[in-house]
Amino acid sequence: MTNKANKVYQEISRAVQSDFNVAVEGESGVGKLHFARLIHQGRNREGEFMVLDCERGEKERAAIVGQLASPEFLERLRGSTKRDTVLVRRIDLLEGHLLAKFSDFIEELGNDGAFPRSKLLSLGLVGSLLNSEHKSSRNNMQLHKLLDSLFCLRMKILPLRERKDEIPQLVDRFIALFNQEQKRSVLGIARDALGLLLKYDWPDNVRELRMEIERAATLTRDYQSIKPAVLSERVTQSVSDVRSLD
Repeated sequence: MTNKANKVYQEISRAVQSDFNVAVEGESGVGKLHFARLIHQGRNREGEFMVLDCERGEKERAAIVGQLASPEFLERLRGSTKRDTVLVRRIDLLEGHLLAKFSDFIEELGNDGAFPRSKLLSLGLVGSLLNSEHKSSRNNMQLHKLLDSLFCLRMKILPLRERKDEIPQLVDRFIALFNQEQKRSVLGIARDALGLLLKYDWPDNVRELRMEIERAATLTRDYQSIKPAVLSERVTQSVSDVRSLD
């Protein structure tokens, strides 16, 4: 495993060993939901893993903030004996007024002593967001104010193109999941097909890799391995274009 990829799992391990809220940042499709689940499971939490998805729409985002900005909801998280984890997916999509409402609520809680900062930082919240550097908009400043006040740990998930040595393991996992879900018996992937996957840069990251494997496995007969011929033209043509430039 490369040093960069290893650093991701070191950060996951650090998050697991703490009780702090975690903000997980990375490109679309890198597996932020997967890593949030790993944090929940690694903390040996028997409670619920809940996902509040800010990508669903404006009304849903307002409802999510209304739920989060509720002393009763935070008290439930704090008092849960099994320790629930709440993933606030794409927290960066919250509009400015919603970010301000949530930030003001958190500040008020801290000021009146109802929730000491140590308790606010250990509620079992995980926030996911896209890469946010180099943005200086007012909305982004409000976002980082909220992140700084509520999430003690910040971790960045590298894109798949920077951790390609994980691809063989991911491919095996996706084939196993495909076989289980579709009641199929695809044996694995041929070495030359895997070689093509390792040379492709995966602009849509792990999500794109899974879709590629599911497509290729669908076109592969039971008790056979995935061959280069069933890989998408997007992958094979991209690799051919790179070769032609060498």
